[in-house]
Amino acid sequence: ILGRKKFTEQKLDNMDWTLAPFTIYLGLKGKIDSLQHHNYFLGSNFRGYADKIFTSSIIPQKPYYYVNVSSKTTPECAPEGCENVFILCPVPDRRFKKDWDDKEEIANNIIKDLSERTGFDIQSNTLVKQIYSPVDWENMFNLYKGSGLGLAHGINQVGAFRPKNKDEEFPNLYYVGASTTPGTGLPMVIISSKLVTDRIRSDYGSI
Repeated sequence: ILGRKKFTEQKLDNMDWTLAPFTIYLGLKGKIDSLQHHNYFLGSNFRGYADKIFTSSIIPQKPYYYVNVSSKTTPECAPEGCENVFILCPVPDRRFKKDWDDKEEIANNIIKDLSERTGFDIQSNTLVKQIYSPVDWENMFNLYKGSGLGLAHGINQVGAFRPKNKDEEFPNLYYVGASTTPGTGLPMVIISSKLVTDRIRSDYGSI
């Protein structure tokens, strides 16, 4: 919001960020017997896929993705005889792929792949569908360029090399979250809030 002077747009663009999320939410008529609550669908060329997905604007035709069907273990998550399906596919952030007007095409490719793997016609049995591209995630949650988990844990972005949790210009402004210390991921973010609380207490006394 304020534009932290130490971290210009150019500097932020040159830092290492986590992958962006491409998510699909489906309400389906019928049951997909071959799916469990948690499902991972992987291809056979992980290295090639990983190299493309981090730095390319092209989405691979054979995507790697995770599928969650919570109605498998909690039936009340979906109406009787139906399934709720959540699909998460890691994709390039908006530094590499700025335009996501093709999100319907990308989603349909993932859905087609999942249909072939499960033997269930998802397209014909879809009652509700919602797609969120990195643009949507950026707009909804102010995620930098749509990066899902903030700054990555590269060797130059851990420990003392990570952005500090106190502003360089405003002495009463502190930061908490995945892109400051100690790092990304829910456990680290919770620790981040504790570190900020401790720092404020150190600066201002008990609160």
